[in-house]
Amino acid sequence: MTFPPDGSPGDPTSPPEAASLAHRTLVVRRAPKVQVFLIGGAVLGMIAALISASVGGGNEDFTFGALFGYLLVLFGIAGVALGALVWLVLDRRSRKHTRTMTAEVVEDYEDADYAVQDHDFQQWTDKWEKSD
Repeated sequence: MTFPPDGSPGDPTSPPEAASLAHRTLVVRRAPKVQVFLIGGAVLGMIAALISASVGGGNEDFTFGALFGYLLVLFGIAGVALGALVWLVLDRRSRKHTRTMTAEVVEDYEDADYAVQDHDFQQWTDKWEKSD
């Protein structure tokens, strides 16, 4: 929870004052989503396991399903780890392209470079308060 500059708790349900919202400095960067890379790595691991089980020489001791299941676990873990590593490299790289922007409240939306609706602003305000 955030408190006003004077340190008093105030009413957390009341909207922020207009003067404090008239001008904000924001740090913007495009970051990759980790879920995409983890799921992509798992899918690639599954495909690699299927190919390896199909191409590998037949063994009378193990069925195709048992071999595929074993390889699926091994290649799946390796694929997820590889996807996480790729995500980490791209995330670190995206930090170099961080920009600082200034957001200002305008009375007429035609004066704005990008119009933001009230519900968008409330979502951003909620996110800022949760991160503090």
